[in-house]
Amino acid sequence: MLQQPFEHVVTKRLTVDHGAVVNGGLIVDGAPMFLTLDRDAVIFYRDPSAGDDTYDGSRDHPVLTMTQALALTVDGRGDVIVCFRGGEEVTETVEFNKAGVTVIAVDAGLNPLFRGEYFSLYANASFTDGPVATITERCTIIGMGFASKDAGTLFYDGAAMLIGGDADATPYGVHLIGCRFPKWNFTNRMGIGIEGSTDVLIEACSFEGVGSAFATGVYVQGATQNLEIRGCRFRQCTHAITHGAFAGGGPHCIYKDNVIEDGKLLNSDSKPATGLITNNFLETAVGTASFDVNYAALAALGLYCSGNHYAEAD
Repeated sequence: MLQQPFEHVVTKRLTVDHGAVVNGGLIVDGAPMFLTLDRDAVIFYRDPSAGDDTYDGSRDHPVLTMTQALALTVDGRGDVIVCFRGGEEVTETVEFNKAGVTVIAVDAGLNPLFRGEYFSLYANASFTDGPVATITERCTIIGMGFASKDAGTLFYDGAAMLIGGDADATPYGVHLIGCRFPKWNFTNRMGIGIEGSTDVLIEACSFEGVGSAFATGVYVQGATQNLEIRGCRFRQCTHAITHGAFAGGGPHCIYKDNVIEDGKLLNSDSKPATGLITNNFLETAVGTASFDVNYAALAALGLYCSGNHYAEAD
């Protein structure tokens, strides 16, 4: 039995010691992660500019839109969508509404800082009234870029992605890894809007006000619980994170290990919350240079800071 998860990639038929048969895929502690690599488990998806005459989601005939790819998945089956290099210009919001789906952008071995938007969803010039993506079911998205031109008037106006939005605690368990949210000098003012949702983990993502500054990288409000934002990079964001009005006493948030350039870490908007802000790295000084209010005011709201790294003084 393999002792370490993800230790080996299996490239041929294999029988493991408890009798499971795998036709390729990853083996984790002796159990198959994917039982097969046919299109019942993995949906292949590529740049729409690549023409083809058959779109069935197979390796040889990948679908050409994310909406088509999601339509081929089955709720709760744990399907995987593999995005070949490229991008998709969208004219309406892509709805990530199938539970348990994992979306992976193939990166050809390039690290996130080098590859930029290796595969992105970005708004057409005519699409100015919504985010390019909404997430209403649990899913994992790895290595994608999202760029919006939304100029709407809702709380999340300008968000490239909206998580939740149904005035409740769903979705549960969304995980974003290594994704990029650039402004590209578009009209949008934030990377992610979160309204409601529970157990959301955003890690190793980058929020960049390319061309002009984001008002905020992440805006969060509503019936939100257990939100963690860690290891992310915020560049040219007036605030990395902004709080709106919460339901149920705040999100029980953890903001840790983030790097903030050209902006402040948090705009609490004097909204009560419950959270820990720790081990973040800032260019700004202690206190209101890095937050909208001082430490005492943050603590009174329920937000506690410890072990952060601020600008050094002589």
